[in-house]
Amino acid sequence: MSIYNLDHVFKPKSIAVVDVIPGDASPSELLLRNLVWRGFRGDVFLVNKAQEEICGLVPYPSLTAVPSPVDLAIIAGPVENLWDNLNDCVKKKVKGVIILARDFVAQMKNPEVALSQLYGYVVKHNIRILGPNTLGFLRPHLKLYASVVPNKFEPGNLAFISDSSTLASAILDWAEKKRVGFSFFTSLGDKVDIDLSDMIDYLGIDFHTRALIVFIRDVKSGRKFIRAARAFSRAKPIMVVKSGRFVSFDGERYTDMAQIIKRDWVYSAAFRRAGVVEVDELLELFHVAESLAKQPRPKGKRLAIVTNAGGAAGIAVDALRANNGDLAELSPKTKEALKEILPEERLKNPVDLLSYAPPSAYHKAILACLRDPQVDGVIVLHTPEFGINVEELAWAIIKAHQQVRYKPVLASFMGEERVEAGRQLLSEHNIPNFITPVETVKSFLYMYRYDHLLKLLFETPGSLLENFFPDQKKVRKIIEKAALEDRFILNQEESFAILETYGIKVSKELPESEAEVYPLSVGMFKDSHFGSIISFGFGGPALKAEKDIALGLPPLNQTLALRVLERTKIYKFLTEEKKYSPVPLEKLLVLFSLLIVDFPEIKEIELNPVWFGKNGYVVSGAKIYLEDFAFLPRKETRTYHCPAHLAICPYPNQFVFNVCLKDGSEVNIRPIKPEDEPLLAEMFSSLSGETLRLRFMQPRNQITHEELARMCHVDYDRELNLVAEVKEDGKLRIIGMINLLRLPDEESAEMALLVADNCQGKGLGWLLCNTMLQVAKQLGIKKVYMEILTENVRMQKLAEKLGFRIQSREEDVIRVVKEIA
Repeated sequence: MSIYNLDHVFKPKSIAVVDVIPGDASPSELLLRNLVWRGFRGDVFLVNKAQEEICGLVPYPSLTAVPSPVDLAIIAGPVENLWDNLNDCVKKKVKGVIILARDFVAQMKNPEVALSQLYGYVVKHNIRILGPNTLGFLRPHLKLYASVVPNKFEPGNLAFISDSSTLASAILDWAEKKRVGFSFFTSLGDKVDIDLSDMIDYLGIDFHTRALIVFIRDVKSGRKFIRAARAFSRAKPIMVVKSGRFVSFDGERYTDMAQIIKRDWVYSAAFRRAGVVEVDELLELFHVAESLAKQPRPKGKRLAIVTNAGGAAGIAVDALRANNGDLAELSPKTKEALKEILPEERLKNPVDLLSYAPPSAYHKAILACLRDPQVDGVIVLHTPEFGINVEELAWAIIKAHQQVRYKPVLASFMGEERVEAGRQLLSEHNIPNFITPVETVKSFLYMYRYDHLLKLLFETPGSLLENFFPDQKKVRKIIEKAALEDRFILNQEESFAILETYGIKVSKELPESEAEVYPLSVGMFKDSHFGSIISFGFGGPALKAEKDIALGLPPLNQTLALRVLERTKIYKFLTEEKKYSPVPLEKLLVLFSLLIVDFPEIKEIELNPVWFGKNGYVVSGAKIYLEDFAFLPRKETRTYHCPAHLAICPYPNQFVFNVCLKDGSEVNIRPIKPEDEPLLAEMFSSLSGETLRLRFMQPRNQITHEELARMCHVDYDRELNLVAEVKEDGKLRIIGMINLLRLPDEESAEMALLVADNCQGKGLGWLLCNTMLQVAKQLGIKKVYMEILTENVRMQKLAEKLGFRIQSREEDVIRVVKEIA
């Protein structure tokens, strides 16, 4: 349900607390005190059958007896009263409910039935429920402490969401001691309704939240999580730590590769695809969030280490290499600068200044490293020594960073009381500092990982499959024939026929021309949360022993395929040591992904071995297992449909239209692709400044790669960009584009139009708008909004012609809306 009615829960104007048990040791009275005594500006009502005043509030005998409207009801009492209280919520027309009910599942005889009944309330009565088994939530900026935790936090820019209430309580104690500021905190509990994806969406539009940290056990819907996380991570970082790393899959697995894969591997693949930074330990969440908030993100993973302790530097180097970081190679210019403070034999990284190095030596060494183009960031390690003033040392670090602000600087002052003053000074000047070298190094690399993930999200892929249309009917006949014969394992001949139909090279024998080949494997299995998962790795009989496997979520394009390949040791060996071209393997994964997308009837596949050498690959072994519904006839749909077996929507071919302009010229209207960035850049370069200003409502000289990438790399579940494409002199050109952005309530959307200067006045704008409105109807959108500059008279007339009405008018902008029946 996304953010529907979530303001009633997390931004209420009135709150009723139900079934408060009085007493200093009572969590429910603590919650009431937090609401009443910590500055909440709304109304708080106490609902208790016992007529005992608590926190100065006179109780009402029931929720329905409260004389004013109630936005949020917090049910704090025993589970025996839960259903009566929920019925009162329905009668009172309460739209938000928090159910504390600690250890709810353990208290219920039939917890699954109880949770199902609770969800029934959500669906039937359009209410939102947080919990059960939740600590509530905190919003320090609103002075709203609707929680049983005793901690009080200063307002900050960091949001924290936890799947575990008990763990969250411990972490909050640590955060309070460290004076971590929060924009938001909640524990989700048993997630009968409001889940992590809903919260990511909600916090994505929260002004005060600049970063999100999450402790997660599992997700309810992989697709919902990925689309929410991808949208959030484009603008704000998400850091996640997940429990259950070594949990195997439930249920039967058929292929060798699927049997050795752990559930956590799937989550890691999903996190990468969504731009989420996964960290190893809980406290690292806060370390990384602090570093990202205070320092620029490194553009690479080449680290310089400045230290007064060789042992500490050795630990840092080990941590750097263990986590795939690089020790920066100092340039000749940097070594020349370091000669002022170091002898010739120590002109290397780590820069060891020795025990009693003065602050001035630190300043010169840090500054020299920051100015080195071969260095992406600097960490400073210091062990306390008599005679060294740690505050002066801290100032040396601060001043060096102030001189070169575009690279990150992190510090580790090891020890306690003797270095505390220096740490405090660093914190006050936004230099993240840690107790150990390992924490410092890992924080740097996590910062790099976030920046790297963002770049991967917006990389422009190559095009491998132009005009490739496999014979799906042929494949479907093979599958249906086997299924109708009660065969849910295809034989080798059938498997090879399917692979060949999708352009995948097969042969039972090795090509004679290959002198040296290596066994690889490609597979697919299905995860209960994230659907189809593609695997690639070392193959042959040693597959289980090597476990050199990387996972990816379909659909894959050339860039995404390459990222899967790069995470395996065998790929690095073949391309770096043997100098083999990766393109055949990229094409293999893209074709394999296309097969997976097209056929949900396939349950598992394993291609093993896939022999690979200098002349490319050939598949010589294939196993295909079918779903038990494979015998059912496929129902084609002309409406919008994202296949249920995928966590990420594939390219929506159903939204491709051929139309004609007023002058009779043909135009192809289709959804945008990541590969369209060069064509889109060409169109934008031809636009006048006036056209750009009217579209973006502010003067623009150019559109950056990042902006173009965001337009091309869209989540088709959330956003749809249709482009108008023509062919002129044998070359494709984009001459117009219309954007439909689904709003978080999932029932309304924003629409924006752009037409190339030389194509205006030909009816293209009307065609694009009318087409998109038809698409919006298929998507289930009920309202479409547009914002138009008051001086853009032509667009206003077009909106009126399309049936839009003026909703609001400001000085410079008119907001129009159209109801879609």
